[in-house]
Amino acid sequence: MQKIVFAIGHFLEETFKILSWMGWMPVTVISLLLGFGLVYWLMLQGRYNRKAVKDGTLI
Repeated sequence: MQKIVFAIGHFLEETFKILSWMGWMPVTVISLLLGFGLVYWLMLQGRYNRKAVKDGTLI
């Protein structure tokens, strides 16, 4: 059991070393991905709203 816990600990330690080496890149990439996703979702929502208004099904 101790070997498993230490293996997980070593894996996480190496992962965090890589993340600290990358600096702000992961934060920037995730922020850009969320921003593009938000814009895409809002475009789809606008399309759905226009269709609902046209069909008379807007609540």
